[in-house]
Formats: sequence, structure tokens, C-alpha cells
Amino acid sequence: MGFSRLFKKGRYLFYIGVPIFMAVLILGAVTLFSQKPPTEKIEAARKAIADAIKDEADIYTPDQLAIAQKKWQEAMDEWKLNNEKSAIVRNYSKAIVFADLAIKTAKSAGEEAKKVKEKLLKELGVNIAALKVSVSYIEQATSKLPLNHNIRKKLTPYLMKLNEVESAFNRNDLLSAKKGVEKIKTNIEVLKKQTTELLKEYFSSYSKWVKLDQDMKQWSKNNNSISLVVDKFSKRCIVYKSGKKLREFEVELGLNWLGDKLQRGDKATPEGRYSITAKKSGSKTIYHKALLINFPNEEDKIRFNKMKARGSISRNAHIGGMIEIHGGGGRGIDWTEGCVALENRDMDNLYALCSVGTPVAIVGSLTPLEKIFNLEEVE
Repeated sequence: MGFSRLFKKGRYLFYIGVPIFMAVLILGAVTLFSQKPPTEKIEAARKAIADAIKDEADIYTPDQLAIAQKKWQEAMDEWKLNNEKSAIVRNYSKAIVFADLAIKTAKSAGEEAKKVKEKLLKELGVNIAALKVSVSYIEQATSKLPLNHNIRKKLTPYLMKLNEVESAFNRNDLLSAKKGVEKIKTNIEVLKKQTTELLKEYFSSYSKWVKLDQDMKQWSKNNNSISLVVDKFSKRCIVYKSGKKLREFEVELGLNWLGDKLQRGDKATPEGRYSITAKKSGSKTIYHKALLINFPNEEDKIRFNKMKARGSISRNAHIGGMIEIHGGGGRGIDWTEGCVALENRDMDNLYALCSVGTPVAIVGSLTPLEKIFNLEEVE
């Protein structure tokens, strides 16, 4: 009786214990063989992307960064999808692959961004410096010489834009600086080229000017007398006596003195060899005292007629005249209609030295172009 009860009790425990044991065994197997969620890997991918953004990959390597962000999102999607599945059938292998790709691509994007930024920084530094040299050259040329006024007018907005570019560069907004450089570089180069061409064209007469100066010096020596040379660039009237420089006076010229006088009304001071034909004072002049020269001379007339014939100037144009060396100067700017103006006290001294027949040479510059502007620096 006791044995029978014991047997029944053992069988009861067996039927209860075996299922429990099997359940524990299965749970252990699931725990042992199921995959762990790749949370650390996905977090590492997120951090790699954040680091890449700190390195400005969103600015300099946006395409690579976008790939990294896409792979991280795919890893997240795989992770969430498998979290909803039964533990025994979960598979995070794709999520791990996507996370690894996100990490690798993000790191590469960050490293490449730093390289791109460093290269752009150097290129912009060089370009901005070169543009500043070109602008300085144009400003210097237009301030010293009455070049084509359109050059100065066109330069102003580009100068403002260059200041904006430099400001963007200094605040590390390199892409804005790059766009700004691309917009103005060609235009500034065109203005620089136009400036250089005008200067070279003007100074092509330099050898002629030097010879005129030498002729005046030699004439004064041969005749033991006075001769004058007006150097338009240096704004000086040089007085030679017996082959030596006696005096120098500051002068002011026609508003548009760069280049030879072509016609009446162009506000240009003529260039060439002339002589004084009359001395004026008192009521004969409104400019204190004046020395009238024989403009136009024969050379001026021949050039004027040729230009008219080929249509370089209007058929209705007039050659002009009444060019004088007179008083009323000292204004600090070029203002005459083409004459040469001195301060009244200087005009008194010059007037006393000169006579009717005194030779006068008016030249563009006795200083060569290369000593005024370093063209090699900007070419």
C-alpha cells in the first residue's frame, strides 16, 4: 500500500518535472543561441556621424555623409524590425553590416572633409591675395593717371564684393568666399588687362619723350638760353638754362591729360614740341599771367586730319587751340581745359624767365613705366 502510493507520487512528479525541465532547457538554448541587439554598434555609428559633422563633412563632403546617414538609418530600421520578432528568430546581421558601413563612411567623410577644407583654405588665401594685388594695381594706376573713367567705375562694385569675400574667408565661411571669388575673379582680371593695355599704349611714346627732353636741354646749352619741359606725369615744369636744370615748378593739367590732345573739348593737355608765341598779363588774361604756345603745330594738324579721314574722330570735330601756360593754379587737382597751370607766384618767376620764341616740350613722362608700376607683379 505504501509502495503503491510512493509509485503514484513519483509518476506524478515525473509528468510535472519533465515539461518544466524541457521548458528550462529550451529557454536556455534560446538564450544561448539568440543574437544580442547591436546597440553599441549602432550607437558607435551615430557618434561617428556626429564627429564627421563636427569636422564639417556636411559642408565639404555632403555626399559621403549622406551615405553614412542612410546606412545608419538602415541599421536602425533592421534593429527595430528584428526587435519585434520572436527572440529565437531574430537576426541582426544586416543591422550590424549597415552600422559598420555607416561608421566606415562617416570616418572617411570626416577625414576627407578636413583635407578638402585645408586645400580650399590655401587656394582661397592665394586667390584673395592675388585679387588684392590686382585691385591695388588698378587703384594705383587710376589714382595716378586719368585712365578710362569706366575702369574706376566698374572696379567699385568688385572692390566691395572682394571685401565681402575676405570677410567670409576670415569667419571661416569658405564656400561663400569661394563663390564670391568665382564671381569677381574674371571681371577683375579683365579690368587689370585693360589698365595694363592703356598704360603700355600710353608709355609706348616714352623714347620720344626722353628725346624731346634731351633736345630741350641741348637747345638751351647751344643757345645759352632758357627752354621748358612740362612732364605731365610728375606734374613738373622743368626750366633749363645753358644745358642745366635751373628751376622746377609744380603744375596742374587738363582734366583728361593722359594721352595727346586730339580735338577741342577733350580736356587733354597736348604733347609735342612747341614755342611761346605771346606773353599775356593784366587784362589780356584771366589767369594772372599767361604764356601762349603754338598749338596746334604742323604735326598736330597732320595727325588730326588723318584721324578725321579714317573716322577716329567726328567729321565735325575741331582741332582747338589757345593752349597756355598760365597762373591760377595751386588747386591740388587737374582742372584745366588742356592748359598748364601754375600758382601765381611761380607764374611770376616763370614769366620773367621766358620770352617769345622760348621752346617748350610737353611730354607724358620722363619716368619709365616699370619704375612707376611693377607690371611683372600683376601679370
